[in-house]
Amino acid sequence: MDPVIIMEAANATAERLTGWTPWEFTWDLIRKGDCTMFEGAKWTLLPNGTATFDATVTSGEDDDAWVIWHVDLLNRDGAVLGSLATEHPIGGDGRKFVLNMPNSADRYRFRAWATFDPALWNDIASLKMHSSC
Repeated sequence: MDPVIIMEAANATAERLTGWTPWEFTWDLIRKGDCTMFEGAKWTLLPNGTATFDATVTSGEDDDAWVIWHVDLLNRDGAVLGSLATEHPIGGDGRKFVLNMPNSADRYRFRAWATFDPALWNDIASLKMHSSC
């Protein structure tokens, strides 16, 4: 599978939440091949360098998998500052997130946890998620 850029969150899709001021990046409906990631998929970044992902996905084929190859942190000029690192590396790749979908009749909750360099916090303006299915 070749990774494909599925969406780049523009500044308009990023929202600073109140309190501890996390960044919340959300996506509209995404379709890749037989797979669908439903509207509302969300990465939430916290100033301490932690991040969480929450989405609902499905596939029209049994034994499929949604693969997020990497998620780049971008500054306001679109330059890559770094990438999110998974807490659960897959095959030694610390930037890849995978959800297996064994049954095409089911929807699956895709949850992931990641970290990033908190020194980048003030420069983050958007995310770019590279994935395939």
